[in-house]
Amino acid sequence: MHRCRPLIPTGLLLAAIAAGLPRAAGDDPAVNQVPERPITEQDRAHWSFRRPARPAVPAVKNTGAVCTPVDAFLLARIEAAGLAAAPGADRPTLLRRVTFDLTGLPPTPNALDEFLRDSRPDAYEHAVDRLLASPHYGERWAQHWLDVVRYAETNGYEADGERPHAWRYRDYVIDALNDDKPYDRFLTEQLAGDLLARGREPLDCPELRIATGFNRCGPVHVVGGNTDPEVNRQEVLTEMTATVGSALLGLTVGCARCHDHKFDPISQADYYRLQAFFAATEPKDIDIARPEQRAAHERRTEELEARLAPLRKQVDQLEAPYRKRLSDEKKARLESMYREALEVSADKRDPEQKKLAEHAQILLKVTWDEIVAALTPQDRERRAAGRAEIHGLEAQLPLPLAEAWSVADAGHAVPTHLLMRGDPKHKGPKLEPAVPRVLVDPAAPAAGCGQEPGGADRLALARWLTRPDHPLTARVLVNRVWQHHFGRGLVRMPNDFGLRGEAPSHPELLDWLACEFVEHGWSIKHLHRLMVLSGAYRQASHGAGGALAQQADPENRLLARMNRRRLDAEAIRDSMLATAGTLNEERGGPMVRVPLEPAVYELIFTEGEPDGLWRVTPDAREHSRRSIYLFAKRNVRLPLFEAFDQPDTLSSCPVRAVSTFAPQALILMNGPFAHEQSQAFAARLLRECGRDPAALIDRAYRLALGRPPGPAEVSMGRDFLAEQSERIQRGVSAAQASGAAPVSHTDASDAAALADFCLAMFNRNEFLYVP
Repeated sequence: MHRCRPLIPTGLLLAAIAAGLPRAAGDDPAVNQVPERPITEQDRAHWSFRRPARPAVPAVKNTGAVCTPVDAFLLARIEAAGLAAAPGADRPTLLRRVTFDLTGLPPTPNALDEFLRDSRPDAYEHAVDRLLASPHYGERWAQHWLDVVRYAETNGYEADGERPHAWRYRDYVIDALNDDKPYDRFLTEQLAGDLLARGREPLDCPELRIATGFNRCGPVHVVGGNTDPEVNRQEVLTEMTATVGSALLGLTVGCARCHDHKFDPISQADYYRLQAFFAATEPKDIDIARPEQRAAHERRTEELEARLAPLRKQVDQLEAPYRKRLSDEKKARLESMYREALEVSADKRDPEQKKLAEHAQILLKVTWDEIVAALTPQDRERRAAGRAEIHGLEAQLPLPLAEAWSVADAGHAVPTHLLMRGDPKHKGPKLEPAVPRVLVDPAAPAAGCGQEPGGADRLALARWLTRPDHPLTARVLVNRVWQHHFGRGLVRMPNDFGLRGEAPSHPELLDWLACEFVEHGWSIKHLHRLMVLSGAYRQASHGAGGALAQQADPENRLLARMNRRRLDAEAIRDSMLATAGTLNEERGGPMVRVPLEPAVYELIFTEGEPDGLWRVTPDAREHSRRSIYLFAKRNVRLPLFEAFDQPDTLSSCPVRAVSTFAPQALILMNGPFAHEQSQAFAARLLRECGRDPAALIDRAYRLALGRPPGPAEVSMGRDFLAEQSERIQRGVSAAQASGAAPVSHTDASDAAALADFCLAMFNRNEFLYVP
């Protein structure tokens, strides 16, 4: 693929000309002097490069609306604009909102009833504490983190090979969030858990090794074939550096890979100094299997392989005569063209004959689809049955022995050079590890450049990132949490706090929250409480200001009302499962492959027969696990997820797109998953309510929408069930008149009508949006 090559930085170009080209980096000490534009006070004056300072909480007129200090900052701006805050949301709406925000699931009818009955002044606070203590909290918020770090269980690109042990990193994130692990510790373990564990056996602290999977989340080409090891190594370092820049610093440092940053005061040398922290870091899978697990794995593998061997032999024997005939036919067709090259022994072929021989071997290869096309119908059926039995047994093979998908330092760091135009074949001056100069306090440069006890390694970088006075780390995380509670960050572009990023809508609030976050032990759950207990969060999504508010603040940046938001793809699927009563709440473990139409994946895979490409998890109960546990393959997404804007994981996703287009309606109305869950929903209603239409409708609304239906909705629901049942009965009668097998009219038509009603509930705007 052609790449646009940016110009060499002017200073470097002039220095190279003055020195006389060509010259190898390192031949002359002068080459290692990097000419860089100095960082000025004006550069450091940008709001995000200054350390946060806790501002005073402003005074407001409407003190009764202040539930947490967050409200004072927001109300001060609202009152200054001459606007009024919206009234509070009703209790069912509020519970549904906070339950989705904190757990990604709808509130249960029991939770709704308990909340509505709770007359304590702090009933809502108790509900929030219950949700934060739920294991579903970590499952929900881990997905937000995984979006940012580009987590997937495959490598991406053409081969898209699997990462069979990556899921342990996903579980580490879930558990860390559920435990409210301090964010500074959370970051340090992910950047340098292996260094924290130095001198200890992997089985003594496997979570520290697993945590460093953070450094491997990005896509990567598999090393092999005609690839260049040096280029591949640089690609790995680029991914590690990019993750630190986007996920932790909230800066587009990757823009300085090939040239000085066009907007931010980050030089190309700054980029490679940051990359130098990873110079000794190598991807490494670390054995954490216990002896008893190893023995059980070997026994189970031997048992299944003994059963697989004869089945594979049978298929091979069935194919053998067809394979030989096809091979002979190909040889006969190619004999005249390639005879001379093939007759010469391999060590005596000239270059042209070698190319001809290689080409011949490709053309002589008999592919699976050629064999299948040549089989008789009877042999094709026998072969398909044999392969189905083989795949069934292969699915029962034990998972690979436990390994930590980790990194480790190689013991020595390969020197880091500034790369001209980002090309590893054109090395410039050698550079030592250091952080971007604009983020260093000039009064204490050593502390800011990674020169801390233990050397300039990833642990030093982590300690610098988690300094209480760091200008970016706390701000970036606070902004991400705010974004997921209010629909938009205080900084609209969560991965770009640089000069071209949009300034915060409430800079004092952002700094107050950042300081509060650090002073309360970097507790993310403390942030949640501050935000979801605020009066601003409890507002209705329809404002009180009418046309004046719309004119003064059309984008609702002042938050005079709550933003209405659509559920993301995973929450839509999980909500359908929870509503239907089919959700499997088992936590953790290996990725799950759910049934998928071959048309979705068979064109993605370049090798192998389609019947073995997507090995569905054999236990059907696993198919209804939460979406975060499903197999995250970069090149294949579930149709439901793709339609509802699941990111592609090739780059960091700070904000998910929210689109509206026809396939979304088609998938929810006609998709197999939607129909399966609507039928399960109907069966649940019949089990819990019998056949009383009013009870069925009331229960359906409470399960799907988190509220009871109104009188008009009950009436419309009754009419729909009666008319739909009658319509289905007429269709069944017509089918039987044409010779179809008889069925019970009333039971079948009533159940089918209820399933259609449930499908309509899944397609309601109110099901997909949280007001």
